[in-house]
Amino acid sequence: MPTLLFKSESDSPQRWTAALQSLMPDLKVCVWPRLDDKRDVEYALVWIPVEDALHSLPNLQVIFSLGAGIDHLLGDAGLPRGVPVVRMVDPALTTGMSEYLLFHVLRYHRRMSDYALQQRLLCWKQLPQARPQARKIGIMGLGVMGTDIAGKLVALGFEVAAWSRRYKEMPEVRCFHGDDGLGAFLARTQILICLLPLTTNTRHILNAQTLSALPAGAVVINVGRGGHVVEADLLRALDSGQLSGATLDVFDAEPLPRTHLFWRHPKITITPHIASLTDPDTAAVHIVDNIRRHRAGAPLTGLVDVGAGY
Repeated sequence: MPTLLFKSESDSPQRWTAALQSLMPDLKVCVWPRLDDKRDVEYALVWIPVEDALHSLPNLQVIFSLGAGIDHLLGDAGLPRGVPVVRMVDPALTTGMSEYLLFHVLRYHRRMSDYALQQRLLCWKQLPQARPQARKIGIMGLGVMGTDIAGKLVALGFEVAAWSRRYKEMPEVRCFHGDDGLGAFLARTQILICLLPLTTNTRHILNAQTLSALPAGAVVINVGRGGHVVEADLLRALDSGQLSGATLDVFDAEPLPRTHLFWRHPKITITPHIASLTDPDTAAVHIVDNIRRHRAGAPLTGLVDVGAGY
């Protein structure tokens, strides 16, 4: 009987257990810290594990992340070395992210924040409206989610570019890569979407230098990680008018402290890390499929390159 350890403070163990066992009835699910015998655990499904929780499992074979990102796992000093790490790959997770990004891109494109302000001022005024073809969107990160939102924005007529650490190609998307391509990518981007994984190379990538390379009046939408942003630099860019707005779903400190300046800034939209939430009913398919693959000796899907950080 395969045994899986579940550990998350923010996800329902009951929902996950039901979803997993509906697909794999013989799977035993243990919820941390209630374990009969640590030696039985072969698989772990976790968000942020307690220190040494995974290292204490002598027969652990695969670690599954409850989210698409895995920086929270790689930052665990007790992460067992040599045990495969698998990120969450779920079409519903990708769809949710594209819904969020489409909403905010269109909100900025159609100047809905300006109209909301006009309503509060009892002001009836039609503002200039740009065609999608005249609006330049830039996506940092061209993985599963970046590719999906890029295709949807292209279908709406937007001029879309993407930047990634390594060379990639996508039809109808102008692709940039590496340090040499970053400046040109930023210079043409009016609405910047950050979907990058958080690594040593991407930490603080949205800083005074990169924000100043955007066209004046650009906006930033960050759904990657809070660590991508130098917060003081972002505030200065907003206050100076270099940026006209920012939508932030992720932060260095979560929950965002009530005293944080972001809360009351008129140009910042805050959401509480909800751009796309993992749904056990759909995501369990990915977990169970990989458990079966592992037991059959087949390659795992969503396998992380731990050295690269994604």
